[in-house]
Amino acid sequence: MFFLEAVASGIQFAVLAILLGALVTAGFILPGGEPAEIRRSLLFSSRPLLAAFLLFALSSLLIQGVKLQSGALPSVDILSRYLLRTQSGKIWLAREAYAALLLLGLLWTGWDSGSVKRCRWLFLLSLPLAASRSLTSHSIAVKESVSLAVSADAIHLIATALWAGGLPALFFALYQGWKRRGLTLSWGAETVENFSRVALISVAAILLTGIYQSWIHVQKLSLLWETPYGRVLSFKLCLFFCMLGLGALNFFSTKRSLKTTNLQHEPGLEKRAILRISAETIVGLSVLLTAGFLTTLPPGIHSLHLSSQLQGQPPISREAPRRSFLERLARFVAPSLTNLAPAEGARVTLLSPKEGESLKSDEIPIRYEFVKGKRGHHLHAYVDEQLMGMFSDPESGTLTGISPGRHALVVRVVADDHVTELDASDRVEFSVK
Repeated sequence: MFFLEAVASGIQFAVLAILLGALVTAGFILPGGEPAEIRRSLLFSSRPLLAAFLLFALSSLLIQGVKLQSGALPSVDILSRYLLRTQSGKIWLAREAYAALLLLGLLWTGWDSGSVKRCRWLFLLSLPLAASRSLTSHSIAVKESVSLAVSADAIHLIATALWAGGLPALFFALYQGWKRRGLTLSWGAETVENFSRVALISVAAILLTGIYQSWIHVQKLSLLWETPYGRVLSFKLCLFFCMLGLGALNFFSTKRSLKTTNLQHEPGLEKRAILRISAETIVGLSVLLTAGFLTTLPPGIHSLHLSSQLQGQPPISREAPRRSFLERLARFVAPSLTNLAPAEGARVTLLSPKEGESLKSDEIPIRYEFVKGKRGHHLHAYVDEQLMGMFSDPESGTLTGISPGRHALVVRVVADDHVTELDASDRVEFSVK
């Protein structure tokens, strides 16, 4: 299930990135917006791309429903409750409605009369669709400077989309212009130069926002190899630097060769430029797909929370639960986190839900009495041994996306390093209808 969820998330992001890349190429990168045939082809591609986004978004919803239904096909009731009662469900619904409206607008207005101005407007209207992905990202769960974290994530997503998603459109434009329409090398040089400006700004934004996001989600360098999230992030960084190297080659060599040649037609140069850009395109698409795995894994510092829980806390149920691959991996990754630290005056008492209480919503409000003692800083909330929430509020919090059935809730006091869990907890069992 994890693999399917990650692939669906990665494909959604890749489709959105290619959409933005096609529109920015049609509206801003083609010299003077010409030739019109290539511009119209890029504009026309936005139709199937938006349709593909809607299709894979629907598959993500079904996967989420299967998770809530404990592995079975989700019922209409489960899906409706997820869409209407949870924050992530409401955001999913809003994004799909927005994408559907964009697609309907394209179908209504047609594409054959597409102008540079129309391409630019459609590009601007598509930006919120990509940026809104941040509203369901890890950044929305940070406890401090949430607006800054979400804004940085949105800028990071858009910058990545413009660079990695623009490469397929650039490849298409150059191939069509040189191989099918016999356009000059100077036209290709101007196209590559226009794209280079967008790519340079994107790379600067990616580096700045990427450093900030790594700081808030990873915090420790060792977590890059000690957690699943860190390992996937490390792989993504390797792809990024490979892409950066290919981009530098195209910027300093390919672009310069196209600009300095005095020949109107040089097949060897055209072929070399297309091959280099295609290599950068393949790596860029790999970066987009890898991002899908990051969205489905807990951030590096939170992965250690899960490791600590799996290593240090005895099973809640009498029957030992079957461990998933990620749980077994977490056991292997952090073998040293086996004991709970002394409470040193910290304690927590659950006030609601009550023991044995039956609830009708998958949004579970919890209330508690929380005494921090010497080392306590915040609380971790586990439902059936899975970390489902972190609360710094002294009195209450809310858990969302809780599936129907009987559950065990454990809240535990955690130190300010976000890793050390104290021997101070409370536990109740409740059920959701």
